Amino acid sequence: MASQQRPLPDPATRKPGSLLWVGLGSALVAITLWAVGTWEPLERSAYTWLFQMRARLSDHNWDDRIAVIAIDEASLKRYGRFPLSRERYAELLDQLLAVQPAAIGFDILFPEATAADAAFADSIAFSGNVVLAEGDNGQGQSLQNSLSLTQGADGTFLLGSVRHTVDSDGISRRIWLYEGEFPSFSVALLDVYRTSLENTLSPETQLSADLNEFLERLFEQPQQFDRRDQWVNWPGPIDATSQGSGLQVLSLVDVLEDRVDIGTLQNKIVLVGVTGTAIDPLRTPFHATVPTAGVYLHAAVVDNLLGNAFITRAPLWAVMALLLACGIGSIPLLKPLPMRGRIAALAAVIPLWFALAYGSFLGKVWLPIAAPIGTVLLSTLGLQLIEQRERQALMALFAINLSPEMANFLWQHRGEILQDGVIQPQELTATVLFTDIRGFTTISENLTSQKLLPWLNRYFEVMTSCIMDHGGVVDKYIGDAIMAAFGAPLARSENGAVQADAIAAVAAALAMHERLQSLNQEFRAEKLPEVRFGVGIHTGKVIVGTVGNRQRLSYSLFGDTVNVAARLESSTKILPQGAPYPILLSETTYAQVRDRYPATPMGEIQLLGRKDKTKAYTLSQSSRPAQGLPQSIPGAKKYSEHP
Repeated sequence: MASQQRPLPDPATRKPGSLLWVGLGSALVAITLWAVGTWEPLERSAYTWLFQMRARLSDHNWDDRIAVIAIDEASLKRYGRFPLSRERYAELLDQLLAVQPAAIGFDILFPEATAADAAFADSIAFSGNVVLAEGDNGQGQSLQNSLSLTQGADGTFLLGSVRHTVDSDGISRRIWLYEGEFPSFSVALLDVYRTSLENTLSPETQLSADLNEFLERLFEQPQQFDRRDQWVNWPGPIDATSQGSGLQVLSLVDVLEDRVDIGTLQNKIVLVGVTGTAIDPLRTPFHATVPTAGVYLHAAVVDNLLGNAFITRAPLWAVMALLLACGIGSIPLLKPLPMRGRIAALAAVIPLWFALAYGSFLGKVWLPIAAPIGTVLLSTLGLQLIEQRERQALMALFAINLSPEMANFLWQHRGEILQDGVIQPQELTATVLFTDIRGFTTISENLTSQKLLPWLNRYFEVMTSCIMDHGGVVDKYIGDAIMAAFGAPLARSENGAVQADAIAAVAAALAMHERLQSLNQEFRAEKLPEVRFGVGIHTGKVIVGTVGNRQRLSYSLFGDTVNVAARLESSTKILPQGAPYPILLSETTYAQVRDRYPATPMGEIQLLGRKDKTKAYTLSQSSRPAQGLPQSIPGAKKYSEHP
């Protein structure tokens, strides 16, 4: 493990609040995106989805005190192109006078004087409950009703603004209840409606105390509502077929030609507007692609006023608090989970938040949907990127010397070895394997560098693969030598685990010997030198940790166990020529593997540089590579039984 790396932050041992900066950063990004309007298209799509879902799942009725008389295609076919003669409107008012609607509103502008203005003005004055529209030409230029009409009616009507806000996606969601001196068309209708009901004797027609209180505030303090968005709670599709949920819509031609019973309009608020194709188009959440007509927007606003049913959108401070909670709160919930767990959590959060938002919407509160979910996704992404960077840094510290299985195991247990971004020194019991090529000096003298290094790397590739496949960790390459450890860098103090490490080391050595035979066949065929090696294995205490300065660190093992393994490898030269394997085990290693691998005692041998002699063992002919490693070896692959 000789690779070098800067120290890395330790996600497992850092202070609990440090990762919360990721959540805070994600929340601030989300809040910034909210402030510049990035989330708004998604939130409007969610708004549309909420209405469509409510239409499918519940019966949200239009108020039955509202009716629309539509100048539809049938009426235009009968009476000619729009605008119609104002004689038709005078005739309509005269007919409605018989059934006494409480309020009648014309969602139509009359800017040009006509010969029929006098008759229409007389009918308006005689009815006494009419609201006329005030608006513009669609380009910001105000359009006033003709003087011949307004002066003829002599102030017996109210004016209401029909202006409204169309969002960038073409859907009408908002309206102002007051615009300067003008109440909205719907508010003017409610004013007339309230006055009309006060003149009736029927208690059931009276407005509720709450609505009366709201209307008093609306009319007495209009500045509180001036140019303030009210989010329209569309009651339902215009063509709703659910029983009791449809808006009462009558065709003008049917009314004028007595084809329908207009007695149902008594004491109602009647809106008159053109619904013919492309004359006054309007898109609703239910009719996002096929436009309906503007008169239905005012009908919906009247419905909302009568039922105090406007949608309340969360204020900015509440949105900011929500996004902060989503960003910061998601970190401690997601941090303990693996990647799959995080994906599963996100998959659960999205429908749960949709369900919460839908329940809130039924209560007339519009919660953001896209922004909170997006904030959690940003936090997850930030957390994942930081952990990925830390994982790469940790893996870089061990370089290529870990199998993918061991790398994952090490990452999952990183908190056991990392502190303040560096691997802490610790003493643990491990089995050290040391191997060296025999006669490498002579080989290097006889091969050119162009051939030597590829030859050596092929050997290292095969040997390293055997070590990693058995759960070992390559500590370093020293010239032509390999030093590996089984049981590091994570402490495995249990006796069963120590035994499993020793078994894995011996199994790796046997596999190395077996694979070397095949490799040598390739070398012979290519007229390259064959490799002979020796392997020394010793089990004992080692010290593991990083050495170097803050800029350059390397991970390694130290201690007498390392020295013994290296000296055992050197002593394989004294093995008899007929020895089946060039492998020497120390007494402590043999004690761990004796039940699995038969070995022959070599007696006590004098290891170079050591005062006392060391008992050594060489594996017997009957020893074979692993027939399946103990399951307690992290990162080790399973092997089928060898013949």
